[in-house]
Amino acid sequence: MTLAVTGALLGAFAYRGAVAREGVVATARPLQFGALIQLSDLREVRLPPDTGLVTVPWSEVDTIVGRHAGTDLMSGQTLTRDAVTAEVSPVPGQAVVGLSVEAGHAPSTSLEVRDEVLVITGDGSPPRRASVVRAGDPDVSGRRSIDVLVPQADSEQLALAAINGRVAVVLVGRG
Repeated sequence: MTLAVTGALLGAFAYRGAVAREGVVATARPLQFGALIQLSDLREVRLPPDTGLVTVPWSEVDTIVGRHAGTDLMSGQTLTRDAVTAEVSPVPGQAVVGLSVEAGHAPSTSLEVRDEVLVITGDGSPPRRASVVRAGDPDVSGRRSIDVLVPQADSEQLALAAINGRVAVVLVGRG
């Protein structure tokens, strides 16, 4: 009898462990870089406790609400604390410059939010380091729009070079 009870308890414990789930924070819809995150943008998903994934417990969802997406977020993506930020970009001393780049003057590979690039203006000035904020797909002529985050001191020169069509973008090492 004792053996049967022990077996039943062990079976119940194993079943409970197999179906145990922890609530974590995930996105309910796609969110673009910089979007202010509302509770309605989030949902709870339940994962086994031993997945090894870095997540934010649903009990801490309030630490995510009111922050901004630090990158483009897909629907259903579980969140980490690094996926959100308190700062809205650009912060004082920074600027976002929109570049319209001819075909062949930017990588044909997709550029991702936060990719580090060099912007070359063709006017003899040194290349300027920048971070990609958003990159559009090439249009029918092959030209593509790329928004970059730069120090505000570099913004005027880069904007003028973009107006004159004298801009090339080089993707540098991805971490």
